[in-house]
Amino acid sequence: MRHRYAVGDDTWGSTTGKSSSKGAQATSRRAVGIVLSVLAVLFLLKIIASSILNPLRSFLETVEIRADSPKHMLYFYLASQLMFIPTPLPFIITFYVLAAGYFFKARGFLLLFLSFITGIPLSFKAGRVLKHLGFNVRRHFKSRGLRGGLEYFDSLRNVLAEKPIRMCFMLMWAPLPTQLLPFLVGFLTDIGTKEFILGAVPSKLIHFSCPLIIGLEASSLSSALAGESTSWLSLIVVILPVALSIILLAAMAYYVKGALVKMKNGVTDDVQYAEKLIV
Repeated sequence: MRHRYAVGDDTWGSTTGKSSSKGAQATSRRAVGIVLSVLAVLFLLKIIASSILNPLRSFLETVEIRADSPKHMLYFYLASQLMFIPTPLPFIITFYVLAAGYFFKARGFLLLFLSFITGIPLSFKAGRVLKHLGFNVRRHFKSRGLRGGLEYFDSLRNVLAEKPIRMCFMLMWAPLPTQLLPFLVGFLTDIGTKEFILGAVPSKLIHFSCPLIIGLEASSLSSALAGESTSWLSLIVVILPVALSIILLAAMAYYVKGALVKMKNGVTDDVQYAEKLIV
């Protein structure tokens, strides 16, 4: 009897191991498929963005824009608010900032501030309006069997609720189109408008001050949009956003992972988590 039980138990273990292996392979194939799909979509969006921006660049090269003209600054400001319509097209805001730096020089910083202080909250509000229409993200994850995605989504919401300003500052460095990020935060989270603005607007102003400096130092609009410059300052402001993005996104991942661990351990704050570790 013992021998039969041992054989049966071994058969059950091997069956379980095979099913686990198949499940892991299916998950890996799904992950690879998602990554390839995202890359294909990003490549397509880049082509669409280029087809829109190239005619706009040609138009700007033919018109006379004066740096000391309030009317021309007003036109640029109004154009920026249209660019904050939440679309997934990349490089739209970067194009605008480079052009603003080239045409308006130091005044471009004022234009950048005015554009972002109104455009970012408008995009956020658009997401919040859509959220209030009743779309439930948690139900969507649950209905598709994406338990892992649901856990990370809940942990992100928890850490945003605990540290809203700090997390919004970090989240704005995510490699997504600038006009889309505030919309997603407004749509997917419950963070307040005030906390979002205090975190997101300074973050984006720091981020886009770098391409503004590149445009400011450029000798022509084409070289500004291409990021062509040999000065040390321009090289620094090219490297700085990349380095900050890596650091801040790593910090954000650390916070989210910590929130996920707390959630799995059934705790809601740092005090409870420390007590549970001690026990």
